[in-house]
Amino acid sequence: MSQIKAKTIEIYLPTGDPNKISHARITTEAIRIVFLQKSEIDNQRKELERMGCYILVGKDKDGNNSVYMGETESLYTRLVQHKKEKDFWESAYTIQNLGGTFDKAHLTFLEQLMIEKAKEVDRFVVHNGNGGKSTTIPESKMNECFIYFETIQTLIKSLGFSVFVPEVEKEELEEHPRFYFQNKEKLWNAEGVYVDEKFIVLKGSVARINPTKHKQDSNELKFRDKLIDEGVIKDVNGVLIFVKDYAFNSPSTAADIVSLGSNSGWVVWKTKEGKTLGELYR
Repeated sequence: MSQIKAKTIEIYLPTGDPNKISHARITTEAIRIVFLQKSEIDNQRKELERMGCYILVGKDKDGNNSVYMGETESLYTRLVQHKKEKDFWESAYTIQNLGGTFDKAHLTFLEQLMIEKAKEVDRFVVHNGNGGKSTTIPESKMNECFIYFETIQTLIKSLGFSVFVPEVEKEELEEHPRFYFQNKEKLWNAEGVYVDEKFIVLKGSVARINPTKHKQDSNELKFRDKLIDEGVIKDVNGVLIFVKDYAFNSPSTAADIVSLGSNSGWVVWKTKEGKTLGELYR
């Protein structure tokens, strides 16, 4: 019999506004996430007088979605300190253990896990200068941290924060067929997968760099330039390359941005065998 993975997540809104403060926890577990805006730190002092880990979230001076991660014996004291010393952040996610079973070794190892996973997923710029403080902990505590981290990922995802969530999981990449959209003159050459009604253009895909005359002020060009500003697409020696996987709401939008044209994504995305996306999924 397969193991049941259903969970009940409790989300509490102290002010009624989820954009200001949110508390999230799985009802059968002790880990709690408290999300709060920077302006709410003093109002939440009682909830923050705990040891734990934290993630600062905002945009850096280059406009990149950015995070900074850490651990502390007093979340309130550390957030007040960061409020004075770090300008980029607008909000924070704090990770607490209501059972009181966190110790310094847990926190240090969890900080390492968070930094490593955020860098691996690569959806936010991680402003930690290193991989966190190095630590050696007993295997039993290490296993506890892996379990804690699984809960942390679930709760943070439930609050709509994608720092640990890749555009497409490695397992899904292996399970789903690859589709290609290429130009004979090599103006673009893209690869993607169709998962959960989204089309993900994969890292390494090449997008058209120069629009045709009738696309100079097009929505496609504006969208493409937005992805450049966000660091999804970069100019590498005169070639526009997707440096991150990116999920589009439709295969046609994905094809339009890659080619700066107007396309039916169900037709132009094809497998190596020549099967169209529409033939396989419609």
